[in-house]
Amino acid sequence: MTVDLLLLVLIAGGIVYLAMHLLSRRRERELSGAKAGEARFRGLTELSADWFWETDADHKVTWISGGTPVATFFGNTSTYGKRFWEIPGVEVDRRALEALLEGLGERLPFFDLEMSRTDNRGARQIHIISGQSRTDAQGGFLGYRGVGRDVTEQRRAERALAEAKERLELALSAANLAEWDYDLESDTIYLGSGWAGLLGRSPIAAMTSGNDLSQQVHPDDRAAVRNELVAGLKGLKTSCEVQCRVRTEDGAWRWVLAKGQVTERNAAGRATRASGTVSDIDDRKRAEEALREAEQRYRALAELAPDGILVSFDRVVEYANPAAARILKAASPGALVGLRPVELMPPESRARYDERLRQLEAAPGVTRFEDRRIRCLDGTPITVEVASISFPERDRLVILTVIRDVTEQRAARAALAERDQRFRDVAEVSGEFVWETDAAWRFTYLSGRVEAVHGYTPAELLGRRPQDFMPLGEERAVRAWLAEHARDGRPFREMVHRSITKSGGVIWQSVSGVPVRDAEGRLIGYRGTAADVTPRKQAEERIEYLATRDALTGLPNRMLLADRGSQAILQAARTRSQLALLCIDLDRFKLVNDSFGHQAADGLLRAVAERLEPLAGGDTLARTGGDEYVVVKTIRNGEEAASHAQRILDALARPFTLDGRAVSVGASIGISIYPSDGRDLPELLKCADAAMYHAKEGGRGTFRFFSPALHARSVERLRVENELRGALTRGELLLHWQPVVRGRRMVVGAEALVRWQHPGRGLLSPEDFVPLAEECGLIRAIGEWTLERALSQAGAWQRRHPGRASVAVNVSASELANGDAYVQKLAAALEANGLPGSMLELEITERVLMSHLEDNLETLRRLGALGVRIAVDDFGTGYSSLSYLRHLPVHKLKIDRSFLHAIDSHAADEAIVRAIAALAGTLGIAVAAEGVENEAQLARLLALGIEEWQGHYFSAPLDASGFDQLLSSDLLSERMSRRSEA
Repeated sequence: MTVDLLLLVLIAGGIVYLAMHLLSRRRERELSGAKAGEARFRGLTELSADWFWETDADHKVTWISGGTPVATFFGNTSTYGKRFWEIPGVEVDRRALEALLEGLGERLPFFDLEMSRTDNRGARQIHIISGQSRTDAQGGFLGYRGVGRDVTEQRRAERALAEAKERLELALSAANLAEWDYDLESDTIYLGSGWAGLLGRSPIAAMTSGNDLSQQVHPDDRAAVRNELVAGLKGLKTSCEVQCRVRTEDGAWRWVLAKGQVTERNAAGRATRASGTVSDIDDRKRAEEALREAEQRYRALAELAPDGILVSFDRVVEYANPAAARILKAASPGALVGLRPVELMPPESRARYDERLRQLEAAPGVTRFEDRRIRCLDGTPITVEVASISFPERDRLVILTVIRDVTEQRAARAALAERDQRFRDVAEVSGEFVWETDAAWRFTYLSGRVEAVHGYTPAELLGRRPQDFMPLGEERAVRAWLAEHARDGRPFREMVHRSITKSGGVIWQSVSGVPVRDAEGRLIGYRGTAADVTPRKQAEERIEYLATRDALTGLPNRMLLADRGSQAILQAARTRSQLALLCIDLDRFKLVNDSFGHQAADGLLRAVAERLEPLAGGDTLARTGGDEYVVVKTIRNGEEAASHAQRILDALARPFTLDGRAVSVGASIGISIYPSDGRDLPELLKCADAAMYHAKEGGRGTFRFFSPALHARSVERLRVENELRGALTRGELLLHWQPVVRGRRMVVGAEALVRWQHPGRGLLSPEDFVPLAEECGLIRAIGEWTLERALSQAGAWQRRHPGRASVAVNVSASELANGDAYVQKLAAALEANGLPGSMLELEITERVLMSHLEDNLETLRRLGALGVRIAVDDFGTGYSSLSYLRHLPVHKLKIDRSFLHAIDSHAADEAIVRAIAALAGTLGIAVAAEGVENEAQLARLLALGIEEWQGHYFSAPLDASGFDQLLSSDLLSERMSRRSEA
């Protein structure tokens, strides 16, 4: 029995031992699990910087756990049995404490109560606590339990962030930043004002070419800049970035960072525009670093941000919190357990993810927050911020990762940056600056662009009024404009006024604004934009000047004359005074124009204006067209008008120098008087014009006052002009033929002379209507009619009397100016009438010949190629040089009739004729005389060797039938005999 008992004890002991052993193993496992949980909890605590506490029902501390944060904050100060706000050295805001006590009385949870304490080193620590009430199983109030967090660094970071933001704003305002825009098609680069600051120049925007800008780049850097630009233009890169050195104003080199991208391409995909920025690389890097650190601290310390936490080992998730499930769109945190985070990464991010993991897996460490694009479980892409910490746990290294969904923040930031850049680009391109004022028009805000416009910095203008910078009298005009257009605080647009810049210059600026009102609708100021429109105003003034000024002389034109003349008439009517209107017309301008060309004639018109301007004084002097000038002058009587007209004639009588040659032109002046000759400007002009023509008819170089008889003559002149216009269509023009004789009896040709068979005045000679035709532009039509009829008649004679007589036709300057067209028309007419060119002689005066000599030379050569002969009419009476005879295809010289009047009695006239004949003989040119009226003249001509002649001594001009009979008659010798006997 003893043995049994002993055996029983042994068995029982074994069972107990076995049970204790099993229990011990179980406790070891639980302890190990607890330690692991504690390590994990400790890791979470260290990452989140939390500590924990409990109080009793009197709110006195009964338990605190947190290690380093607690020791750092409370130090050696006893905390148990004290309320937090009673602990020595702990400070709580009074109002916050009152609100807390009120909530504690109702046992409500509280959050983020801020406590501060200064430690022995003088460093100020700030913690926040949050808590909620705890109860026993029966619901009895036991006290509060909560969490604390050290936010000292957060508060410092917030202060640092605010300071950083302020520094950044100052840096953006004062730093040397520059924007650029490259138009590749025109090779034009726009450089913002900051670019000039980088180069040490005055801060103004500028335009330059790509080649010029390239010369500013250091030679060693040009290849890199060119390669980066080419890569962007070809689309190899979406954005380009290059560091290079540029030369500053003092010759030094400065490193800058240039960034940009192609902003426009044409339909073929070729880049047409690129834009970007240039900045000092050192300042840029410092600013970016400060901004990145400030953002990271801000996000890391944003306590209420929806952060997700993932714990993983061997790159597999072992734990996820609800925020992580929400961010990653998982059904529950458990759905993330067993997930490999790399599966959420896009392929392009996996290399970076692998690099960070290898760093964390190598040893305990921390990785900073960084942005990463990932896909949620449902495939939705989001942008998150990720930070991780690795720490040992149960002989293994686990990684705790914090993620934050920043998708909306990044999108908002990009949109904000785009809007801000768009506004900056538009404002920069438009050249406008933004302004704000209070209700008294004192500036309260100005954008930096104002300095480029006014020269003042925004700080120099704040508190000042726009009126302080306006020229004298401008403020009154602006006030009147606003009273009309912006009454009662209405918006206004494009108020243009003058303003004085800092340099003392005056600019025009266009201002637009809208009223600013407070919440109650009261006007508190204005805001708007303003731009420098000085170039536009100058262009408008230039356009107005050109519209009212003669482009050649700068004198008032007809439009400005009408305005000033009307004002002068109104003033004279009010003061009952007189006005004189002087119409000035140059006497020999057409001759100068034809002889020296348009360029010399234009110089003459300018020279005339220069002589007349000093005489005009304060009176109106205008050029109304051609060679006509008008003076409007206030006078006391007619004698004063006559005296002024004589001074003008004396001034214009002095020779002018054109192309090194002295030329005298003179003028004729017509004068009309207000109010006796007319009550308005058109009437006065008409009367003065009639008087001017009377002065020309009176010998030129004089003046005439208007009289009613002159008006009748002007009416008659206009009537004759109108009749002449109808004469061509009514068939009133006809040709007479002046026989051309060789020796004493042989008729060798005839000169075609146009006549006007006027229905009321009878047969009119060319002297009665050709000058009028030249003035009114009918001479070309008359010349074409003459040539057509003359060749038609010559063709008929050629068929009846082959080779018997040639015809001569006069050519005007306007006809010769047609060049090829005239030659072609003449050739067609010769062919149509079966007439060889040798049977036609074209007579051209020296004056016509010398106008546009080079053009006329080519035309005459082409006429000569047709066989047509060229005769110089009225030879010896023009301004020409005899040198042209060596170059022109001239066949005959016709001595003017003025040299024949006294050839038989005046030795000088005979000498001139002899010299012309000798000159023609030397050059191999035929010579002829016109205007032979008697036997003595003919005898002298024949004695001088001049065989060919024409004139009334042989026959007056005949009609076509009369000349035909002359050709057919056998009585030519008898007629000449009777002439000799007579």
